[in-house]
Order: sequence, then C-alpha cells, then structure tokens
Amino acid sequence: MIFLYHLHDYESALSVLEPLYRNIEPIDETTALHVCFLLLDITLALQDASKAADVIQYLERSFGVANTGNQNEIASTVQQQPAQPKPAKSNTPPDSDSNTCPGGSEILSVGSFSDDTLEFESFYSTLDGGNHLGRPILNEFSRASADLAATAADLKVRLQIYKVRLLLLTRNLKVAKRELKVLMNMARGRDSSTELLLKSQLEYARGNYRKAVKLLSTPNNRTEPVMLAMFYNNLGCILHQQRSNHTSVLCFSKALKYSLSLRSEKPLKLSALSQDKSCLISYNCGIQHLMCGKPLLAARCFREAMPLLYHRPLFWLRFAECSLLALEMGFLTASGATSCKDEIEIYVVGSGKWRHLVISPVNSGSHLSDFGSSGEHENLISLRFARQCLLNAQLLMDASEQKKMVISDTEECNQGSQCQKSSGQNTMSVESKVHSGPTTNANGEQKGAASLNAALQSSLAMYDDIIRKENLKIRQAILGDLAFVELCLENPLKALSTANSLLQVPDCSRMYLFLGHVYAAEALCLLNRLKEAVDQLTVYLRDDNAIELPYSVENREKAPVEKDSDGEDSVTPAMTKLTSEESQHSMSLKPEEACGVLYVDLGMTAAVQGELEQANYLVSRGFAMLPNSPRALLASIYVDLLQGKVQEAIGKLRRCRNVRFKTSSVAASR
Repeated sequence: MIFLYHLHDYESALSVLEPLYRNIEPIDETTALHVCFLLLDITLALQDASKAADVIQYLERSFGVANTGNQNEIASTVQQQPAQPKPAKSNTPPDSDSNTCPGGSEILSVGSFSDDTLEFESFYSTLDGGNHLGRPILNEFSRASADLAATAADLKVRLQIYKVRLLLLTRNLKVAKRELKVLMNMARGRDSSTELLLKSQLEYARGNYRKAVKLLSTPNNRTEPVMLAMFYNNLGCILHQQRSNHTSVLCFSKALKYSLSLRSEKPLKLSALSQDKSCLISYNCGIQHLMCGKPLLAARCFREAMPLLYHRPLFWLRFAECSLLALEMGFLTASGATSCKDEIEIYVVGSGKWRHLVISPVNSGSHLSDFGSSGEHENLISLRFARQCLLNAQLLMDASEQKKMVISDTEECNQGSQCQKSSGQNTMSVESKVHSGPTTNANGEQKGAASLNAALQSSLAMYDDIIRKENLKIRQAILGDLAFVELCLENPLKALSTANSLLQVPDCSRMYLFLGHVYAAEALCLLNRLKEAVDQLTVYLRDDNAIELPYSVENREKAPVEKDSDGEDSVTPAMTKLTSEESQHSMSLKPEEACGVLYVDLGMTAAVQGELEQANYLVSRGFAMLPNSPRALLASIYVDLLQGKVQEAIGKLRRCRNVRFKTSSVAASR
C-alpha cells in the first residue's frame, strides 16, 4: 500500500488500508500509528473529510493525544523535545471537483462554457476543488521513521497538523485559524515551515492574497526541486485569483519544470514518484490556458494530467470546454451551429444591375480551421471528442451519486441495528461516526476535546452541503454543454433529451433553466415541432408580449460571491479587472442579452410559421438588445427579405461593423 500511495493510486491504497483500520485493535501501537497516519494522508488526498475526521477522533481516543491542556504548557513541553525538522512536502493529490479555483471564473459565454461551474475549482496546489491552498503540506508519516511513536507531544503536533488541514478542507476557516494558532504555539523551537505554509494556505482561502504570498515566501528551504515546484505552483494559484493569468502560466511552467526534474534523478527513488506533482500542475496550467483563450495548449495540458485525474468529472468537463472554446473563437465550425466568429462575410457577385450580395454559408461538418488537420489536434479539439468527454463526466457523476446512496442506506441500516441492540443491552457510549472504524473506550481527553469534535462534526455537515452544491453546478454544466454539442452535431433527439434532463435537475439555477429551454426549442425546431418549440420559449413571455429577464445579475454573479465569502472569518478579495482578451472568453450572457436571444428565437419561429408582422416586431426587439450579434443581424435581414424590404436589409449590412464585403470572381447567373 506504500507503493500505491507513492504512485498516487489512492483509491487502491484506501481499499487495502480500510480493512486494516477496521481491525486495528490486535495491531501493535507503532504499526497502528503508521496505518492511521497513512490513512489520513490518503483520505485528505481524496478529500474524504468524513473518514479523515473519523481517524483523527480515533487517534485522540486511543492514544490520548487530544489537545485539552493549557496551550502554553503544551508549547513549553514541546520545546523541551529535541528539534526534529519536518520537511514540507507538496503532497497535493486529487481533490473534489471544485475548485477552481475558488472564483476561478472560467465561465465562458452561454452555449459553450458553464456559467458557474468553475467558481469552485480551487487553484492552489491543484486548482481542483476546495478553498484551501491545495493541501500542499504533508509530513511523510507514511514512511517508516524511528521517531514515529516518539513522545506524546510530538504526536500532538502531528495530529494538530492534520486537524488544521481537515478544517481547511471543509472550509471552516474560523476554527482553522484558531487551531492553527494552537499549532504555532506547539511548534515553537522547531522548523516551522509546515506551519507557515498552512498559514499561507489559510490566508489564501480567506482571500488575503498579499499575506499568502508573504507567508509562502518565508520558508528558507526553497532549494530542493520539491519545494520550488510547490512554491511556484501555489504562487501561480494566487496570481490566478488576482487575474494575472499570463504571469500565472509562467509560474506553473516553472513549477512543472522543477517537478519533472525529480524523475530525472539517478537512481530514481520511490519518494520521488510521490513528490512528482506534474499531473496536477499540468491541470493548473491547462486551466490558465483556457482562461487566456488558448484551447489547444489547454487540451495538451489536460492530456498530460489524464493519468491522475481521469476519475474526476470536473476534469472531463474542462477537457470538453477546450473544444467549446475553440468553437467560440472560430477555430472549429459545426454543422448544427454557425461559427462563433464575430464577422459576417458578404461576397459581391456580378456587376451593374446583375450585382448580388451573397452571405457566406455555414460550413458543414465539425473540423479544425486555424489549427490545421493533424491527427493530434483532431483528437484533442473536436466536437465529437467534446461529446465523449462530457459523457465520461456524466457517467462518473452518476456513479458517484449512486455510491453515496448505497453508503447512506448502509449507514441507516447500521444505525437502526445499533438502536435495537442498545435497547436490550448496556452498551458503551461512543461518538457517532460517519464511516465505520475502530471504536475504543473513550478516556478523559474525549470530554476535554468535545468542543473541537463538535466543530469537526459541524464542519463535516457544512462540507457535505458545499460538495452537494458544487456537484449540482457540475451536473448542470455537463448537461448544458452536452445539449449544445449535440445540437452542433445535428443530433436533435439527443439534444432534446439532454435539455429536458437539464430542466428536471432539482434546484437548477435560473441561468441553466434558460439554456435548457433555448436548447430544447432549437432541437424541436430541427424536428419540425414548432408548436412545442414555441411553448418552450413562451415560458418567459408576459401577457403584454414582453419578455421577462430569464435571470438577474445576482443569479449570474451569485457563485463568485459565495466563493469569496467563505465563513465569518473571510476577507473579501480585491479582484482586478479582466483584460479585454480574458473577459471576451470568461463571461456569460448578461440578463438583457439573454432576453434578446429569446426575442430573436421567438421571432424566427414566428417567421417560419408565416407570421411576418409578429416576427418583425420580435426580431427588431432582439436586434436592439444585441446590436453586435451576427446571429441577430442575420435574423433581422432574413425577416426583411421575407417582407420584400431588400434596401432595408442592405442598409443594415452596411451599417454593421461586423460585416466584411469581399469581391468574388464568380459571375452571377442571368
């Protein structure tokens, strides 16, 4: 299982460790500590907060290391012990799909990127979920060391580190700050690199980025590649939060260079494999390239991260968004959707009275235009590959939810049997645990640590709620993107089914409800079911033929605000303005623009049904709200041509800034 841990195969290592933990009583004390500490490393790596809390509480009860005494006394006791440096390791295994970088607003425009899925993608050591600096600090308790079962004070310090990391994982920043102060007092007279990095992680989670950078720069042992990789990686995460995306990419590139250098050491040590975080750093770098509008570079980075993150739904969602960004930027064209380029090409054919204006048709088929047609590019950037990525994410989400339901049912059965058993027997009182584990007699320390245990239980409940909300966002993003991709690939039946699934998601956000109705309406139009399509769009139509806003600004910006106000002890981060390049590919539709989309869609359905007057009114309203939209312009011109208003249509083309006229050598037929 040590080999599995070093190879980052945490699920397999956990499957080996859990039976040992459930039957840990016959094992000698030193081995039991090995098992517990390794299990803590793995559960925190997998972001399984419940199991980590269970192990911490077991260690407190069984080894009497609950922090109940006066903190000054504890600190003085620790100072009497010989100083034993604790190397700070960048052990940042996979995480929950969140994070985003918290606030990593890689929210691209409606129809391609999700609106609030990346808000929770943590950008610290892995940009992968949670709101903490990515658990970059791990003392390698898993390896055999002579001092593992040293003094009780040393054990308390180690366990306190795990408590702080668990509280940061569950985002209980107020209690984490308090426990971190306790840890700093306990670690006086020792190498405090780990404690300083944890404090940097806390300040990052609170949004105090300047202080996080200062603390991150404090440790003076940044000469080893492991520490340099961790430093530049975490610095890149902080720069991401400050919207310095291009500088962040440089930091991640340096971190990747130092991390990869570990594998070049001869002879290659087993510990070098666990210290190599190149997959996680590549994922971070991919997210940054996605933010900077470089989909192919992002896809290449995600491909490098695949061996470690293939089991995470959010990873596949990000991989799919590379193709969606390429489509939005015009590098891809799709048969079911026009290119997302901002310009409309008009060819001037013929001369004199035979002169005609020909609007460039939509290219059929999903292919690369600016990237070329190499096999590598097509395998990484294409709508069919995006669909496969989204289906992978959907399958992983379904499997995860089904597993949680099975665990929940098992816990209910166990609780029911325990209640029946306790009614007829005089049993020993043991604290309730979310996951099964060894239960031993509780000694005096358990009572003294009741307040912390209560805080842990509260943190677990809060964390479960956070994870539920994050998974809801991920599911909405997957379904929304998948419906869009199916439309682009001209699969209206699959698009309709996916859009209906999106509309049926419990507690679905108003923005995704809007997308679900629009995608369902477009699919129904392709199936020649116009009446049903109109029913989907008229959900927002009031009695006075005006359309209400599908969602508000608060709905659109709710997720980032929640992300930055993490607990009572948080600090509101100062976010810098996005550059024009970044904002172009990082913001979803404004509510007024979404309203304009509805006007245009309703107008086109009316035009198809022959209601030209109604179509003209609706399309005109939509074009007024979307003056720079090529789609709205083409819809308005189409309605004008149906009404015989040729000169008005030509005038709109001439006045539009997004139209480019080209001469053509093709002669017009007379």
